[in-house]
Amino acid sequence: MTQKITKNNQRIAIIGAGPAGLSCAWFLQKMGYHRVTVFEKLGRVGGLCKSLTVEGKSFDIGANYLTWDYTETLRIAKELKIETYKEKPYTSIKIDQCEHSAKYQSIQAAVMINPFSGKKVLPFKMLITAIKYLRLRYQLSALIDCDDYLQKINKETQPGLCCNFADWLKMHDLDDLGTVFQFPITVMGYGELEEIAAPYALRYMSLKTVIPMVVLPLPIIGKIFALFLPWPRRFKRGFQRFWQEVSWQTNVRLNADIKEIIRRVPNDKKGDKAAAISIIYSYPQQNMNNEERVEKTQDFDQLILACPLNLSLLKAMKIDLSEEEKRLFRQIKVMSYCMTTFWVDNMIMPQPVAPVLPIPAFKNLWPTAVARQFQNDNNYFTQFYTRSPVQELSPLTIVDQQDIIAQVHQLVGMLGGTIKDRDRCHTFDRFTYFQHVSVKDMENGFYADFAELQGKNNTYYVGGATDFELVEPIVRYSKYLTHKFF
Repeated sequence: MTQKITKNNQRIAIIGAGPAGLSCAWFLQKMGYHRVTVFEKLGRVGGLCKSLTVEGKSFDIGANYLTWDYTETLRIAKELKIETYKEKPYTSIKIDQCEHSAKYQSIQAAVMINPFSGKKVLPFKMLITAIKYLRLRYQLSALIDCDDYLQKINKETQPGLCCNFADWLKMHDLDDLGTVFQFPITVMGYGELEEIAAPYALRYMSLKTVIPMVVLPLPIIGKIFALFLPWPRRFKRGFQRFWQEVSWQTNVRLNADIKEIIRRVPNDKKGDKAAAISIIYSYPQQNMNNEERVEKTQDFDQLILACPLNLSLLKAMKIDLSEEEKRLFRQIKVMSYCMTTFWVDNMIMPQPVAPVLPIPAFKNLWPTAVARQFQNDNNYFTQFYTRSPVQELSPLTIVDQQDIIAQVHQLVGMLGGTIKDRDRCHTFDRFTYFQHVSVKDMENGFYADFAELQGKNNTYYVGGATDFELVEPIVRYSKYLTHKFF
C-alpha cells in the first residue's frame, strides 16, 4: 500500500541556494515541511548575493540595497535579528572622453537631462513628471504588484504594456525621467531602457521604490522624509551573510555536483499520486587532511528548480526535459555584469556610490558605477560595475577581462586615484544576471505557458526566470509558489 504523503514525510529537493532556493526552503519549513534538502554547486550560499570582508567591513559585490519595498526580505531579517544600516546619499561621475577627464557631480544635476533628447529638464517639470509617473504606477498596482502579474500580460490582455520601457515612457510623456530610471536599471545591469520590457521595469520601479528617489533630494521635505523612512539600507554584515543565516535554519548541501536528476512519470493505474525523483550527486568528504568526493543517490517526492533555467546547465545535470520545457527555456535570455574590486589610494569620493551619468556613448567595457562604502574609516576598498561584453553564458576571454580591468584603471586615473596591484589583492567576478524574455515572447504569452509547467512531473520553478530578477520579487514569488502548491 502506498504511504500517504504528508508534510511530515514529503521529501522536497531544491536545486540552488540563492535567494529563490533558500526562501523556498524557509517558507516550506514555516509551513511544516521538515524533509527539505537544498543542493548548491558552489561552496557558499547566496547566489547573486556575494559579500567580501576587508579589514572588518562587509562589502556587497552582488545584490546590495534594501528599499522601502523589501517587506518580505526584511520580515525574515527581523525574525533572525539581522541588523541593517542606512546608506548615505549618492553622487555621480561625469566623463568627458574628448578631454580624457572625469569629475564628480551631484546626482540631482545628473538626472536633470532627458537621455532621449539630450535636453536639460527644469526641476519643476521633473517634479510634475515624477508625480505623473507615480499616479500611473498607482493605477497599475492592482496588476503589477500581484505575484502572478507576468502570466496576466500578453498582447490581448495588456497590449499597452507589451513594449520596451523607453517606449512606454514616451507613450505617457514621461521620457524626462529617463536618466532617473537609467541609474537603477541600466547602470545596475538590467540593460538599456530600449531593451528591457516595460512590465519588468514597472515591477522594479514600484511606488515604495520611486517615492524615496523623488522625495529625498528635495530640500527640507527630503530631510523630514529620511527621519521617518531612512532608505535605502544595507545589511550590516552583507547580503550574502543574511542568506547564510537563513541557510542555517534549513538543510543545505554545499559543493554538491549533481550527476543526474531522474524524474519518473507516476503510474496512475497503481494509484501513485507522486512522481518519484532521484538525484545522483557527489559531495566532498574529509579524510584527515585530504578531501575526497563521495557519490550518493537520494530520492524525493517533489523537485524545485531554483537555478538558472539554462539548457546547457540543465543538460549538465542530465535532467530529461520535456519538449515544452525546452521550448520555453530557449526563450530565456540573460544579461551579465562584471564586478571588479581594487584598493584605490588618493581618490576621495563625495558619497559612497557614484553611477556614471549621463551614460556615455562609448559605454562598452566602461565602468557604469563606482562604490566605496567605508572611506570615512580609512577603508578604500572600491567596487567597479561593468557590463560584460559577452552576454551569453560563454566564458570571457583573458583579453576581455584585461580590457575591463584596463578601463577601471583608466577611470581611476581620471579621478586622481592610484591602484597598486601588488600591494593588495583584488577580485574579478562575472555574474549570470537578469533572466528575462523579449517583448515579443512576453506579448505571445510566455509567462502563461510557463505557469502551466508548474507542478508537472512534480517539478516547480522559482527564481529570476519567474519574476523580475531582484531579491524582493524573487522572495515574494517563492512565498506565493510554496503557499499555492504545497
